[in-house]
Amino acid sequence: MRANREVIMNKKIIYVIAMILMGCIILYQYKKDQIVMLERIVNNNNITLWTESFGDVRNPTIVFISGAGASSRFWTDAFIKQIVDFGYFVIRFDHRDSGLSSAVDFEKNPYTVLNLAKDVIAILDAYNIEKAHVVGHSMGGTIVQLLAIHYPQRVLSITSMSVGTVGEVAAPSQETMDVLLENKPTQNFEESLPGFMESWKLLNGNFEVDQELATEYTKDLYERSNHPVGVARNHIKAQEEFTDLSVQLKSIVVPAFFIHGQEDLLIPVQAGIATAKVVSNAKIDVIPDMGHMIFNRELEQNLANILILNFKSVHNI
Repeated sequence: MRANREVIMNKKIIYVIAMILMGCIILYQYKKDQIVMLERIVNNNNITLWTESFGDVRNPTIVFISGAGASSRFWTDAFIKQIVDFGYFVIRFDHRDSGLSSAVDFEKNPYTVLNLAKDVIAILDAYNIEKAHVVGHSMGGTIVQLLAIHYPQRVLSITSMSVGTVGEVAAPSQETMDVLLENKPTQNFEESLPGFMESWKLLNGNFEVDQELATEYTKDLYERSNHPVGVARNHIKAQEEFTDLSVQLKSIVVPAFFIHGQEDLLIPVQAGIATAKVVSNAKIDVIPDMGHMIFNRELEQNLANILILNFKSVHNI
């Protein structure tokens, strides 16, 4: 009975998160000679995955993985440039059913979160990358955990952000749910923007929402997508049978880092801490004032600095 309650509760949380994280972008213009950017389509069976790489492929690789319904542009150009400038090769990509990657008929071709993890392996194979650091936010955090469990030989380290995969995750408060469910996006950007902005303000913790970042995030939802605005149903379905990872997490042997916002109203910080405690020698950074979203340039920079320090510890730099 308790297991059933946990599944039902986790489904509700997954649904809310997926309906929120449905794509984001931030376009910073800088000279091409500052960073090498290349787009590439990767095929995984009948799925096409839009990918983009930055920097020198001879450097250690980092793959950034977005959450449910979110495209590659959750990880902004400015954020990635900070990482590349420290001497890393970066890949970001659109999940199947997001951004410019394949739309899937889920009834005919159902998939799971583990299948999404296998998409990452297909991307590494296409780029001829033996091992990579993998960083995931929300559902992407679950994906990096699965990569460490099932494909440790392909992983240099994992960074799991803003997710809990152990036990029953507490539901958002009714007040939070009320605000989020008030946002009912249409297919018109200008019409829908105010509702999105209310959600972003709520989910940004105590950091001030950068209006430019949040607006461009939302605009990308409309301008860079093969999928209807507001639709993340397939990612929700992919997680419906997902279960507690308490046992599997104990098998992780690669360096594991966890990051969680102290003010996350979607996935409480206690869920991230509980998950990190199961993984041997894991490190967790709890970020004061951070919520579930990161619409703040100072916060982006702080997160980039944390990641770099963690990666350097893996390489003993």
